[in-house]
Amino acid sequence: MGERATEGKPGGVDTVLHTSVATLYSNLVTRPTGRAVRFAIEQQIEQQIEQSGGNCLSILDFSQVGIIDFSCADEIIAKLLNKYRGPDRSNEAYFVLQGVEEHHKEPIETVLERHNLLLVTVDKGRPSLWGPAPMRLRSAWDRLSRVGRAFTGDFAAAAGLNARAANSWLNRLVSLRVAVPDGSDCYSSSPTRRPRSSRVPTARSGNSPLLTVVQKKSTRCRSRAAMRICPRHPRTRRFV
Repeated sequence: MGERATEGKPGGVDTVLHTSVATLYSNLVTRPTGRAVRFAIEQQIEQQIEQSGGNCLSILDFSQVGIIDFSCADEIIAKLLNKYRGPDRSNEAYFVLQGVEEHHKEPIETVLERHNLLLVTVDKGRPSLWGPAPMRLRSAWDRLSRVGRAFTGDFAAAAGLNARAANSWLNRLVSLRVAVPDGSDCYSSSPTRRPRSSRVPTARSGNSPLLTVVQKKSTRCRSRAAMRICPRHPRTRRFV
């Protein structure tokens, strides 16, 4: 399965799971469909964390998804985020969307708004923040995203904050699962970004065709100053 993730390092992401969401169903419609997809993702996350330990990043790839309705978005996106954001979560998992098309956006953004959730999406390598983020919170994430990784002191200097305020904002981003503690007093806005010197082997999961498993060694933080609609499946705003 590739090189085992380094254990015992504080913070950071130790395992990356690249999930092709369309492997089970190419059109994500109805709540039972969303529930089946979510259960498969949850099972793989728990199995991988049990094997490798540490934090896990799940990249949800929508590039092969035809459509997604509101009930499916609620089952997959909202329930995954709520499960791993709550204080009683079983493990530390973070989520990033990629391959999202214009016709996917409305159902996903609607459930984020409804549940008051935030989510990082990546389009052509550029991360963005989706969901109902207050202006100051979004500004804090944007500033961290521009440097990728930063120590609290560097973030405070760039944002014009004292250390206590900077630490408060960064910890709030972590609690909302849109930033990751990346070593001692260091944070990352997008754990998909890796230093050029880091080589990350990839391997196919033997347990399920749903996932490609990537093992990632923890790296030391480097501070930086500083609607297309498918006509056969009309959308519905109704949650079922």
